[in-house]
Amino acid sequence: MAITTVDGVLAGAQPNRFFHKAITPTMVIARPQSLWGLGGIPGAGSFDTTLDGVTLSSTSALVNGQLPFYDPASGQTYLSRFSAHYTAGGGFIWLADRIWHNGGFTITSNAAQSITSPAWPSRDEDGATAGKGVLLGLEISAVAGAAAPTITVSYTNSDNTSGRSATNTFATANSPTAGAFFPIGLQAGDRGVKSVQSLTLSTSWVSGTMNLVAYRIIAGVDLAAGSAGQVIDVLTGNMSKMYAGTVPFLILAPSATTAGYVSGHLGVTQG
Repeated sequence: MAITTVDGVLAGAQPNRFFHKAITPTMVIARPQSLWGLGGIPGAGSFDTTLDGVTLSSTSALVNGQLPFYDPASGQTYLSRFSAHYTAGGGFIWLADRIWHNGGFTITSNAAQSITSPAWPSRDEDGATAGKGVLLGLEISAVAGAAAPTITVSYTNSDNTSGRSATNTFATANSPTAGAFFPIGLQAGDRGVKSVQSLTLSTSWVSGTMNLVAYRIIAGVDLAAGSAGQVIDVLTGNMSKMYAGTVPFLILAPSATTAGYVSGHLGVTQG
């Protein structure tokens, strides 16, 4: 049964989950940086090594790298609190559900590399498998070489239209560090990604390791420079749903390039 009252929010409140990460790489202002591979609280996540990749779920066991999330005994899970502070300055931080990731790319190739991604779990914005609200990003897991290729991904959209194509929304750069995260755009009119068919680099990235990630944004918080932290709650966060098996992780868009620390809390209510 859905939570419809403040009393219901309070009755279903679960323990807050704390996170703390030391941001060590040199970053690019405004370009997203995935915190998945960084140690801290929680510990570092791992990466798949196959082109077809794997879907991720916390239902049977937590996935290394995710913020803790546990399915409700019954009913739904809603975001009730998300707070974050970044010591190096302002920016923006997203709480996202990591639905699928892959690996195994030949980073020196400029040919299309074929992918047959599995069906997503029922965690798009409607709690279904169609992919509405599901986005793609290319994540660097080991520093890449001195080149700046365009990333092109072929995919099927959430309306089940195949042959869609999009490129990275942030320009790549020479030698991006581990964690650099390049969101892939959507073709005009698309609302999300149902599956992935290929990835093509316009030129060799020389060296390093890269992975694709399918994810859904749950919430975001502005990080004001010099602030003691920012927070959203059940009202300002719109009680976003977090479906069974959710694998929460963090993506930071910094306003400075210097190292710093990100910390905060994640709270949910269930019922």
